[in-house]
Amino acid sequence: MEGRDTGSKGQKLAAKYICQQFINAGVNNPKGNQDRSGYFQNFAIYKKEQADAEIQTINKVFINYEDILISGFTNYSNDSMDLVFLGTAPDTSYINKDYSNKAVLFLSTNLYAAAIKSNDIAEASKARLVLFCNPNKNSQYKELLEKRKTISPRGMILKSEMNNNFNPFDSISSAASFTKYKNRMHTYQGAISNLAACALLQIKPKRLKQILETNKMNKTEQKICKFTFNFDLKYKEVSTENVFAFLPGTNKKEEVLVISAHYDHIGKKDGEIFNGANDNASGTAAIIEIARKFQEASDEGHKTKRSILFTAFTGEEKGLCGSKYFADNPPFPLSNIVGNLNLDMLGRHDEFNDTTDYIYLLGTNHLEPKLKVISDSINQISTKLRLDYKYDMPDNFLYQASDQASFVKHGIPAVFYFNGLHDDYHKASDTADKIDFRAIKRVSELVFLTAWELANEK
Repeated sequence: MEGRDTGSKGQKLAAKYICQQFINAGVNNPKGNQDRSGYFQNFAIYKKEQADAEIQTINKVFINYEDILISGFTNYSNDSMDLVFLGTAPDTSYINKDYSNKAVLFLSTNLYAAAIKSNDIAEASKARLVLFCNPNKNSQYKELLEKRKTISPRGMILKSEMNNNFNPFDSISSAASFTKYKNRMHTYQGAISNLAACALLQIKPKRLKQILETNKMNKTEQKICKFTFNFDLKYKEVSTENVFAFLPGTNKKEEVLVISAHYDHIGKKDGEIFNGANDNASGTAAIIEIARKFQEASDEGHKTKRSILFTAFTGEEKGLCGSKYFADNPPFPLSNIVGNLNLDMLGRHDEFNDTTDYIYLLGTNHLEPKLKVISDSINQISTKLRLDYKYDMPDNFLYQASDQASFVKHGIPAVFYFNGLHDDYHKASDTADKIDFRAIKRVSELVFLTAWELANEK
């Protein structure tokens, strides 16, 4: 067992299992048969490996994962970068300052706290590169270095995003809460060793410690130095797949309703398997059962006017990679897709609720206001859940936090069904024994009836 991390053996086994469940339910692939290959949308994504970074002074070259530990999102090269020394970086040294395309270096007694402060400095000063160092405890740098070497970078992108202008947060959210991150996509940050700091500043280690203790620099030490900086990201190709099942409609069969859930999760971490029972085996199980019920109705002669595509997306945890690829390479023209119902985490309750007799709905009243009317009316005559719209605002980050965002981005109406966050979210403790299966059943019934209405309305 190894979980369902995108591109892993576990994820691929899950994809095959979902395919088999669609076949067992009698639901064909989009080609209209049960050839297994037709159920999969195969594609490659690219996993960020450890980046090559280099700082070169007059007579020294420092390499990433040795004397420097720098991270970033895009490639960059500058053979004449200015370095501004901020000392211990009091607020006055960077607030209301403009260090655009420059590097800044500051000292701290704690590199972990410095990493957080570097975010504030990057945002306030617009510095291209923010470096920090602890002259009193170089062993802390070595400790940080060893930790970083054991951590595999988590970012994954599509091939179309492999360019220097790629901003991963553009594809995740346009919400105000992400603005500060968007503005820092071309900023690089990291800790450096005492050796590297002394070489950049051209001062002795003892003097570096004195500056940390007193935050007093002479004019010579405050001068701007120049150096060369290069940052080069490396990517590893990883294969993965979305899983489809298709129910053709009748007199409006060219119009397609997409019912989706992501089936990937985190995988393994520190020897523990992250099962992702609620996130999002719950939603995946729901769309399989919904597909089964639609197929049963069709077999009994109750066919829908519009076609329905049941989609299990991969790569949601890696930045909505699966749904983004789908939107860029749709099996049908995007103009034919009339809507999306997306299910993500259905079997738990959050801190604001004591039971699971509710579900959050996001997206019902924006691109297509009738979605809220239909959702409310269907719920009133059937499941009688408490429909909660507290997060249903375009500027709320949750509105863009799951695969419906890839549809909304293209102007396709979408509803996100979600039970909120809980203590086991993205932890190994998100296990099946904590799932309320009755809650999944009730939400599945609501989605089925809502989809039935959308697939048959005039």
